[in-house]
Amino acid sequence: MKLINIDRENLSPELQERLSCFEVNRDAYITLQNQYTEVVKENQRLTQEATRLETQASLTDASWNAMGKSGTIEQSKINEEIKRSAQLRKDAQALRFTADARIPIQKNLVVQVAEARLKLVGVPGSINKEFQQTLLSQALKQEGTLEILLELFTLSHAVALKSLGEHDVVLSRCNSPYERQEKIKEITWITLGKKLEKLFDGAEKGALTPTLATMPPAVPKEAVVDNTAAFLKLKRTIAAS
Repeated sequence: MKLINIDRENLSPELQERLSCFEVNRDAYITLQNQYTEVVKENQRLTQEATRLETQASLTDASWNAMGKSGTIEQSKINEEIKRSAQLRKDAQALRFTADARIPIQKNLVVQVAEARLKLVGVPGSINKEFQQTLLSQALKQEGTLEILLELFTLSHAVALKSLGEHDVVLSRCNSPYERQEKIKEITWITLGKKLEKLFDGAEKGALTPTLATMPPAVPKEAVVDNTAAFLKLKRTIAAS
């Protein structure tokens, strides 16, 4: 059984429905993210272009001032530079007005994106947990798995019984035969776990865990909220700004 092979047709109807609902909400969230990103980029472009024009205007002002002081430049050329500077500032102001007019659009998208994300919070983890529990159950039911695990446990238990002297202190704290047997069983599982860890030799660190649902990453300047209280606070902050 390959855990990374995912056959959605074999999922329970309930899990398929939850996954489909998640994917619809995820796609809606990503669409809003893209819209928000485009609005933010355009607003930044307008502001940057306005700043560039204002810088050019300042340089033009310095130019015609220098012309005037030199006394060797015709007044008509100075007037042209003055007119150019004024037009640059006018164009920059128009861009800033446009950017300011778009601010409500950006604020509205901030809230929409946050609300769309809130619908996804916790869902991937829940879906993946159920999916992984299903895979685990299927893996344990594979032919031969029970026999192998039982043999491993039996051998580990036998070794533990012959090593009780190493656990005298722990076992001496048991208050009844039942508690002692439970402690021996615990020692058995711990011993078996250590054997498996040694056998894996770190391979488990690179093992891929199968998942069905993944939370999309936030985009730059996105307001990330992970609970209703944070979302309501964001709405109030946006409304007051």
